[in-house]
Amino acid sequence: MPSQMPSPADACPPHSAAHDDGLSVSRRGFLKVGFGFSAALACTALLPSLAGCSGAASAPQPDMAWLRRDDVAMFRALLPAIVSDLADAPPEQREAQLRNALKNIDRTCASMGEGGRAELRKLLDLLASMPLRWALTGIRTGWDSATPAQVQAFLARWRGSRFATLNAGGVVLVKLSSVAYYVTPAGWAGSGYPGPNAAVYQAIHS
Repeated sequence: MPSQMPSPADACPPHSAAHDDGLSVSRRGFLKVGFGFSAALACTALLPSLAGCSGAASAPQPDMAWLRRDDVAMFRALLPAIVSDLADAPPEQREAQLRNALKNIDRTCASMGEGGRAELRKLLDLLASMPLRWALTGIRTGWDSATPAQVQAFLARWRGSRFATLNAGGVVLVKLSSVAYYVTPAGWAGSGYPGPNAAVYQAIHS
């Protein structure tokens, strides 16, 4: 008999993004995400207006290779909730760091194998649907109105869940977001990395 969805009381303390040591997410983790969310997405597929999907919505955002507009809005909400450096940065500096991290997320997703992209797409599409997002995360507003506290609570709930699908989804989102920031020069200090040799770095990126 299927278990019911966990309540917000099942949440655990938020995971520290600085402890994630790589962007690799196992195929098993993606399968947990894909299989667990496929039924929910099938329901929204029957109601396009409910899911908010259209031809324009399914295309990547103009400055991105793979991420769609709704994906970018979600990761913009996730990043400051996961990376404390971003939350504390001055607005102009934070915006530049957000753009760099988003580009890294986009490149990572675009470079995944077809199977990995397909499973990740199921997760992102589910979180783009307001009714399903509300049911699974407790966030009833658009991502651009979600507070860091709301995002942290939902991630803690998913990552600490006894349900493998939610747990795997939380791991994927936190790894994508945290590593995308900590591989940038702005994130090196926060991760304890002193940075590469300046002359070598300049030669590679000039």
